[in-house]
Amino acid sequence: MKKTQKVLLISIISAVALFGVGVASFKIMENSNEYEKAQLVMEAREAKEQIKREREDEKIEAKREAKAKAAELEAKTAIYDGIEFETGLDEGSTETEVMDVMHKMTHQKVRSQDKWGAIPMSPKIIEEVYKIVDSSDFQHRDRLLSIAVRWRDFDFSTIVEDHNFFWQDKEGTVGKAHGTLSRAEEVEFIEVNFK
Repeated sequence: MKKTQKVLLISIISAVALFGVGVASFKIMENSNEYEKAQLVMEAREAKEQIKREREDEKIEAKREAKAKAAELEAKTAIYDGIEFETGLDEGSTETEVMDVMHKMTHQKVRSQDKWGAIPMSPKIIEEVYKIVDSSDFQHRDRLLSIAVRWRDFDFSTIVEDHNFFWQDKEGTVGKAHGTLSRAEEVEFIEVNFK
């Protein structure tokens, strides 16, 4: 009987020990799951904060870019200070008249053998030309509008081609553009012709 009691006692102790191990394992797993959940919550919070910081950085960068663009625009337009010029254009102007003005505007930026006439390539005049072309039904409206849009953005990368388009339309024989003026040459052209 003593043997039976010993076996029974060992069995009870083993069962209690197994039960304890099971409860402990469950608690460990439960704590592990809670830890993982807490980690996910913390990672999500950090990700949100990172996104917020990045958005703030983007706003700051956008403000810097806007300031730089405004300063660049100011520098580009400063050469026109004090220049008042009438193009003679209005809403009723013909395509030929508008193209003649645009042709003369290109003269301050291009290198050519001869140039007849000059009109400042100022933001005010570019805008005036843009509005007239935009509201027109000119034969070359799309081409003229794309040129005016580039000029509004201070993109003169195709100014030689722009000039030669106008020059060819006038059936020019002398004065085809073959390059662009340097910044110093352009400033000199403006001072000689407009001030």
